[in-house]
Amino acid sequence: MKKRIITIIGILIVNVVTIAQNPKLKIGYNQITIPINTAFKISVEIKDGKLENFKLLNQTKVDKPADIINMFENVKKQDIISNEIEFSFCYGDFMGDKNIVLITINHLEKPITFKAKIKYKGTQKYKETSILDKYPNVLSIEQWQDEIESIILYDFKIVKNK
Repeated sequence: MKKRIITIIGILIVNVVTIAQNPKLKIGYNQITIPINTAFKISVEIKDGKLENFKLLNQTKVDKPADIINMFENVKKQDIISNEIEFSFCYGDFMGDKNIVLITINHLEKPITFKAKIKYKGTQKYKETSILDKYPNVLSIEQWQDEIESIILYDFKIVKNK
């Protein structure tokens, strides 16, 4: 009987640790937490120059590294104007060099900006990182050489005219 209880407790501990190490996509009012190998599309509302009230439209798991060169060669510019933004946070392959990439396609009428924090593998805290503005209907890629397990995007805004 003691062996069964110890076995059950061991299985429960392994499951809890596994769940804790596999973060899920979390979409809040003006913040998104994205685990590695996740692609998704959201709709947003614009109020006073801020993006808010995010709604998940679809989500997929990314099974293989994004071929960055192939993406640029095969990209078809689509002049889609909507209230949607596409994201993919995954491994990328750039001519054999493996990186972590955040791929963004902004379908809004105006450029957007947001802030980001990354969580390195094996750490508990997020650290700020830089992100460039995202222009309408342009394939945008940010990349890191570090092992990152998740990213938080927040403080989404419309870029003011410069």
